[in-house]
Amino acid sequence: MPRYMYHIHAAGVTSRDPAGKQHPNDGRAVAYGQLIVDELAEDYEYRGAIVDVLSPSGRLIPRLVSGGASPRWLQPPPPAQRALH
Repeated sequence: MPRYMYHIHAAGVTSRDPAGKQHPNDGRAVAYGQLIVDELAEDYEYRGAIVDVLSPSGRLIPRLVSGGASPRWLQPPPPAQRALH
């Protein structure tokens, strides 16, 4: 089975997938990438997450953007932080 790589861009950091995951075809690989980006988007800090799905040959299949991603000026402010002392 072909091995696909998932590079994640979130919170100002790019994490390159060193191992990848095997899938029978591009469609399944993209669906798995969408699960990753949707799960990341549940956390406020990662709402603007992007996942690049690369084919076994290194070709970018899609660039997936989290459903919660929106321009910064449209995003609500982060929750207020409280002092602990």
